Amino acid sequence: MPAQVVLAAARAVLWRRLRRILIVLVPLVGVGLLAIVLLVALVGGTQNEQPAPSSLACPGAVMESAVSIDGLSPEQAANARTIVAVGRELGVPAYGWVIAVATAMQESSLINTPTGDRDSVGLFQQRAAWGATADRMDPATSARMFYTGGQQGQPGLMQIDGFERMALSAAAQAVQRSAFPNAYAKWEGLAAQVVGDPAVLSADCYVNAAFLRDGSAGSKALAAALAQVGTPYSWGGGTVSGPSLGFGSGAGVVGFDCSSLTQFAWHHAGVELPRVASAQAAALPHLPLDPKTWRAGDLIFLHAPGDPPDFFHHVAMYDGQGGIVHAPRPGLTVEVVHDFLSIDFYRGELAVVGRPGADVGEDIERTGAGG
Repeated sequence: MPAQVVLAAARAVLWRRLRRILIVLVPLVGVGLLAIVLLVALVGGTQNEQPAPSSLACPGAVMESAVSIDGLSPEQAANARTIVAVGRELGVPAYGWVIAVATAMQESSLINTPTGDRDSVGLFQQRAAWGATADRMDPATSARMFYTGGQQGQPGLMQIDGFERMALSAAAQAVQRSAFPNAYAKWEGLAAQVVGDPAVLSADCYVNAAFLRDGSAGSKALAAALAQVGTPYSWGGGTVSGPSLGFGSGAGVVGFDCSSLTQFAWHHAGVELPRVASAQAAALPHLPLDPKTWRAGDLIFLHAPGDPPDFFHHVAMYDGQGGIVHAPRPGLTVEVVHDFLSIDFYRGELAVVGRPGADVGEDIERTGAGG
């Protein structure tokens, strides 16, 4: 048989066999490719179609502050405030706040980063098993997970028995399970310093405060006051334009005293107040001394037993959920005092609560000092 005929016959046989193989394989390959495409689509959908994090997960914690925190960028400071605010809302002891901030310092430098080792993202570099990407990338939600645990049963700090008595690195590692368990310890001193800064320590999730959404004058005044947390107390200092040099015991200090802070804040809400506390109290309609009748922006006036009848030695602003924002005294800074009526001093000297900008027809009661 000629060689050409043999070669042609061999080619024909090979082609028939190859065709039979392809008839079997192509559908299998097609199904396999389709499965891969669907898997990618499902995974991509899971990653990209997460519910958006709630902007109110911890509202009020990251309000812009007029006071910088040494060594931190505005984003780092805002994230530190959020971590503390969420911890406060959950009832985590202050040591837990330090653990959380130190952990975020190690994991992300307090920067809400969208990348990390493998699928880790966010402040705490939580992996996909902890929750949706959107949740891990939301500072408040990721902080909440650090404290309370992940969505597949990963323990949070509050589930670590006796974490309050543990070394910081051991407590952080019990949550994070890092390949570098001792790396957290070096941040403890700086984390404690950051948490102790008034602008961070005062942070709160204002979940019940009307000022967040109602657009009222009180909401604007409170926002202006909260933005000054950390500003030095300066006796005689402060104007409607902002902090200024004081005089007397405030000489050489740029800041606010108690009444200039409230005057400044309400000026930003479109309401003009007198300069000193007693004059402010005299100028305002008064509310019953019942916190249920108060709302964000109301002014709290204190009267000591030895003060003249119409004299008020201090004024603060109610924050809408049990606290006050105020400029306390020389040597301190503007701060938030949470649950202020649980403190004997404030409860004992509370005399008048006034509402700037209140309409004459509002159902409020005019009371005198001590009433």
